[in-house]
Amino acid sequence: MYGRTVRFHPNSYNSSGPSRPIVFNTIPKRGSREAEGRALAASECASIEKTIEPYRDELTNLFFEKMNISFPIFDESLFRRLLATQKEKISPGLLATLYGNTLTYWDSSPRLRVLQCPDHYSIWIQAENAMTAEFKCTPGISTIISIILNLSGRPSSHMLGNGGLLGMAVALANAFGLNRDPTVWNLSPTEKKFRIRIWRILLVYDRWCSLAYGTPPLIHRTQHDVPAPAAEDLYSPCSSTDQIAAAHCFVAFTTLTDVLGHCLELVYRLGNDFSKKPEGSPLGLENLLTHWEDSLSDSLRRLVIRGTGLAGPGAANLRLAYLSVKLVVRRCQLDLDRASLQINDVDSLYYIQARRVSEEIVDFVRELDETHCRDFWIPLNAYSLTSATTFLMRSALTSKGLVRNPSLQLAKAMIDALRSLRHDYAWDLADNCLSNCSDLMEKIEAACQGPSSNTMELQEPMPMDMDIAALNGLFSEFTGNYFLDTAD
Repeated sequence: MYGRTVRFHPNSYNSSGPSRPIVFNTIPKRGSREAEGRALAASECASIEKTIEPYRDELTNLFFEKMNISFPIFDESLFRRLLATQKEKISPGLLATLYGNTLTYWDSSPRLRVLQCPDHYSIWIQAENAMTAEFKCTPGISTIISIILNLSGRPSSHMLGNGGLLGMAVALANAFGLNRDPTVWNLSPTEKKFRIRIWRILLVYDRWCSLAYGTPPLIHRTQHDVPAPAAEDLYSPCSSTDQIAAAHCFVAFTTLTDVLGHCLELVYRLGNDFSKKPEGSPLGLENLLTHWEDSLSDSLRRLVIRGTGLAGPGAANLRLAYLSVKLVVRRCQLDLDRASLQINDVDSLYYIQARRVSEEIVDFVRELDETHCRDFWIPLNAYSLTSATTFLMRSALTSKGLVRNPSLQLAKAMIDALRSLRHDYAWDLADNCLSNCSDLMEKIEAACQGPSSNTMELQEPMPMDMDIAALNGLFSEFTGNYFLDTAD
């Protein structure tokens, strides 16, 4: 049952705020059920801490060096102070998920890499149990953070589970008013910054999960008014150069996500009304991306457009995200061009441009080194590698002749580079592309090795919109007794 209603008034001296009060309902405590949920979460967290006890401090440091510097969920000084003096105020579910998330970076620590890493899977299970116990009995903003940390966990393999967790986080965030701009609210500056950060990070995951999983976004841009965080609010006067640069990368990533959000509205539209909007045309999409590029500082422009200076925290992740959005823009432009001009894909200028962006992604991957692979990556970027590779494969099949086909050679170069990065640095972002494209590449290569009726047929262009399953069927006779798996 709901309790009394609380009216939350913005500061009266600022007339730019909402014209009506924000209204919340309070929910009464659940007594023994709440206590049981907290006890279960605390028990799971304690079990994890017992396992990692010899290196718990090192893991905490690693979290802030790798994850939090690139995705500033917490105010580091405040969190460390609470952890040292008032640990009981930190959600056990949140702390458990933090430990599970940080194990991804175990080999990045010179001290830890010489030790055996605890079983990552079992710790994730315990962390999820703690998070679930809190969600069922005492959900709060800490639950949203726990879900964000869970979604940030690598390797990412549970698409449906992640989608469900994201839905819970969005529902909780709306219930707690995180979708509203708190700038003029009568809150402390620290709490205002915190609410803005958490909402914008959640928005990032909503948009990128939508792109990766092929499902419409859960958050509509007309239903929130939270601004992008200011980079200056994400670091202190004594912050290092890396921390300052990472803060600017994060802000650029959140605003790039806004561009992606516009594209996703076009991708998932039902009907033709969207074409009447400015961003519903090829030029409109181009302007969205160009305006974002123009909003960047000189150093960030060089980073995202030219791919220079990728050694900083979060820099390589931002570069790949930019190329991913650029590919989405080109694919949307290609679809619009095809529909309006009634032409084939290969006859559109945007087809050439999309292929060039895919080539840029291949070149980007081939230039990655250990430092990049050990850095922070949003796990959903893995699907962009698959998207670029499959586009190149389809592009190869739309051309006459597979032998020495440039697109096919680029796709093979991508797979070879990803295999190397996976083997040398355990870069798990390679997994999705390798599992979906490696076998298909072998089938295509087998088809090209000798003359046959099938290879003669392949000298003619194929439909551009064939999916992985259709491509698998095309090359089935070269596979022996196995078939290409489609994505889960």
